[in-house]
Amino acid sequence: MHQPDSLRIGLLFEDTGYDIDGIRRQLAPHAVEQVIGWSGLQPAALAERCRSYDAVVTGRRSPALPEALIADRGRLRLLAHIHGTIKHLVSKAHVASGLKVSNWGDQVAGVAESAFTLLLMAMKQVHGLDAYIRRDWQDDRRIWQDFPATLHGRDIGLYGFGPIGRHMGNFLHAFGAHVAIYDPYAKHLPDWVRQCDSLRALFSSCQCVSIHCGLNDGTRNTVTRELLELLPQGGVLINTARGPIVVEDDLAAVLASGRIVAGLDVICDEKHWATSVFARLPSDRVLLTGHVAGNGKGPAPDSPVRTQRLLPDYVADNLIALAGGRPLRHLITAEIYDLKT
Repeated sequence: MHQPDSLRIGLLFEDTGYDIDGIRRQLAPHAVEQVIGWSGLQPAALAERCRSYDAVVTGRRSPALPEALIADRGRLRLLAHIHGTIKHLVSKAHVASGLKVSNWGDQVAGVAESAFTLLLMAMKQVHGLDAYIRRDWQDDRRIWQDFPATLHGRDIGLYGFGPIGRHMGNFLHAFGAHVAIYDPYAKHLPDWVRQCDSLRALFSSCQCVSIHCGLNDGTRNTVTRELLELLPQGGVLINTARGPIVVEDDLAAVLASGRIVAGLDVICDEKHWATSVFARLPSDRVLLTGHVAGNGKGPAPDSPVRTQRLLPDYVADNLIALAGGRPLRHLITAEIYDLKT
């Protein structure tokens, strides 16, 4: 039987919402060190620090691994990322060199719930209805819809059928929607899924489309005005994936025309939501959720129920599995790296 190794684990993030002492207890008896001041380290110094760990845990705003680690990783065997996007942290060459890289994998119910919520609110034009009522039922600014505003019996398209897309598909199927997908790489599809051979086929046969693909060279700028205008009058576009998948000026123009409505959790420039082209449109045309739709606001800072976080189970489990020589979950291999965001 393999005797568990004693790992040295570096926490390569500075998020103050985590309970570092709690994480040390969570991962005991392994040695856990928070890397303080990494943003001031030169690449050579950061590389040397990483080589001293068996695993590093990354989160939001963590630094990219230096290229020097491709040829010499030292002890480093695993980068365990708390979130989904990994391309800003590691290159394909890092992965091909043997470094194991994991992310949240299929632990994405919150993102799918957000997309589902945006879809329902946009399709039923909840914000427009609320404003209409507040105006004492005067000046109804909702757009016309050429289909019933209910999921049951609707054709809902999913652009991408990875973990998030599959969660979304399960929600839609449970509500009686007809689910269509476009994803050339999807395998082992449920029998209730209709597979389209092109984006044009998807958009032309659905009333609503929700985007769930990764951002890569094959998906960037693929949702154009030509596709959006294939949706029926009152159609819906939801994007909780990545902003650059959509040609933003095209979407803004179609929204402004009153042709469709949208729900966006992502845009191209997420540092400037308030000045984006979409912020100039009323919320009855486009709902904006700032790439935080999966999170509630949480308790107040002085609330007795407020607690700092430990590492997610999927991160802690992989670290413990690494120590015990067991298979890891949610690995990003070199073969699938290009498909990821």
